[in-house]
Amino acid sequence: MTEKENQAQTREKSGEKPAPCQVTFASEGQGGKGTSMHFSERGVLIECQQPLPLNSKVKVVLQFPGFKNTIELQGEVVWTNIYGPNDALSPRGMGVKFLTVERDTERLLADMAGKYDATASMYSCYYT
Repeated sequence: MTEKENQAQTREKSGEKPAPCQVTFASEGQGGKGTSMHFSERGVLIECQQPLPLNSKVKVVLQFPGFKNTIELQGEVVWTNIYGPNDALSPRGMGVKFLTVERDTERLLADMAGKYDATASMYSCYYT
């Protein structure tokens, strides 16, 4: 086990929240970076300053803290907030619904979601 994985397990045991998942996204020449603490096997809420337009097809790359490999997924932007308030109810960013997810990736995402925010389900309306 790597040192980063040990640190992640120590945080889990102490009740600390893990660091945000780093997210890179790209769609038809546009792209950007953001973070996420709210996701499931069906989609992700990406907090970023320049979200993509609604209905954009997007490639999403997730990099979880302590993991060597990234997870690449295809999705569609189903919610976006570029001009509204940037608060807990309506964060700046976009919701991406995953289009196809392999079964192993689906299980990994579900497992990781359980280790993040217990209130993540309240944000699922932004990406499902």
